[in-house]
Amino acid sequence: MADLQAWRENLTRLTFIYSYRRGSFILSSGRQSNYYIDGKQVTMSPEGLYQTALYIISSLQQSGIRADAVGGLTLGADAIAAGVTALSCTSPGAAPLPSFIVRKEAKKHGTRSQIEGPFTRGCRAVIVDDVLTTGASVLNAAAAVEAAGSRVAAVYVLVDRLEGGRENVTGAGYSLHAILTRAELEAMQEQLEARYPKLTASLQGENVDWPGLPWEELSARQERIAEAVRRYAMALYRKSREEAVVREELSAAPQAILKIIKAAEFHPHGAQEALRLLAGLTGKQAD
Repeated sequence: MADLQAWRENLTRLTFIYSYRRGSFILSSGRQSNYYIDGKQVTMSPEGLYQTALYIISSLQQSGIRADAVGGLTLGADAIAAGVTALSCTSPGAAPLPSFIVRKEAKKHGTRSQIEGPFTRGCRAVIVDDVLTTGASVLNAAAAVEAAGSRVAAVYVLVDRLEGGRENVTGAGYSLHAILTRAELEAMQEQLEARYPKLTASLQGENVDWPGLPWEELSARQERIAEAVRRYAMALYRKSREEAVVREELSAAPQAILKIIKAAEFHPHGAQEALRLLAGLTGKQAD
């Protein structure tokens, strides 16, 4: 269980840094939300996918859940299912698990199937997804699995948004395992805002006052990062006054800078990871 807790804590940090954003967003359900979780930023990264797959395989073993295949509704499940399949071949004590993908609707050519991959009738399937909101994606995948003559052994998601999905999934009779929840991400957001109240408020506002940003808040804790990010932001701001293309880049800069700050504060490699992210924006290594 110690390993599960360590992986859970690290996946929480990675999800907060790379996937969690504050703002105004329209969800796939059509509802509006003041935050967004892009789980694929974690489940499609090397470290994030590896630890997600490790967690699921280890949890299946420790929970005594017998499974024959792993998959879910495209697109959120694809990387996770493939990662679990690959890792199951090398994990001690784990049986190799083939993966499958559930299409949103059956294809209209070839086999005309809705489930792709080495999926067999009568198997015990683990349904996976990156983010759980209402549970619709998970339930659609489960329905396709059962319509194909198999049963659902368990459901695993990276993040439970705590918006009714758990109740819908468990109410349908399925065992749900969420690696982390929105509550852990909000707790980290509160920590970030407590450390940088003016800077986070400015970067999360609708109109960023670039020349007036309170960089001194960041300098007090992360002097090297603050100077490098300030230079990047101001250079971008100056160029944006003349070039339309750069103005588009500037509109994405607040979230990019927040990601750098979050990495500096919460990533295991801190400043090193923050500078790597900055280098990805500038195309060159930061000084």
